[in-house]
Amino acid sequence: MKTLKINSEKDLYVAAFNLLNILGPVAGVSIIIGTVALGYVQTRPQDLPVTHILTYGDCTFKLSVASTPEQLKKGLKFRASLNGDHGMLFNLGGEIYNVPFWMYKVNFPLDIFFLLDNVVTTAVYNAQPCYKTPCPIYKGKVANQVLELATGAANIKVGDRLNIQPLSKKAGGRGQEAGGELPDADGLATTTLSLKYRDQTGLRFKTRTPN
Repeated sequence: MKTLKINSEKDLYVAAFNLLNILGPVAGVSIIIGTVALGYVQTRPQDLPVTHILTYGDCTFKLSVASTPEQLKKGLKFRASLNGDHGMLFNLGGEIYNVPFWMYKVNFPLDIFFLLDNVVTTAVYNAQPCYKTPCPIYKGKVANQVLELATGAANIKVGDRLNIQPLSKKAGGRGQEAGGELPDADGLATTTLSLKYRDQTGLRFKTRTPN
């Protein structure tokens, strides 16, 4: 047995991704830890500011960014609609293999693009809403970010390098968020912990920070 030390919520979410990949993102994933679990899932959609711009061909998209575990987990749950020129960028906190996403309680179809340093490694088109588990799980080969747009909003393909830039303070502001959501790992905590795992689980952790 090895022990992997987690020193932040972002490290915890990286660990959660890999455990979901091993144990299954839907069926009863439980990490036993001696601390307080994340709070109950609220039914209100989250409202994140627009902080980045994606330029692709003649199209420009305003992006909200999900970075904290709670933001990553909630994504676009419960929102009624999504403007065609908006999207959500998920910062995963590291380079993750077989990243699992689903559409549980997301109310409209999305295109999901898994990115590694802004290059599309996997594209999922027209992912449909799901209101009852088990839901389909969409996995990216490897990613440190995930981009979600309204279905058909852009003809983005695997291998494309995307131009994603921070919004200048002068042009900044709040806007509609967008995104699917990450499958929950039941019992995830928000404080320092150690996760024990066997060598054969194949966990592959990277420490690079996404651009």
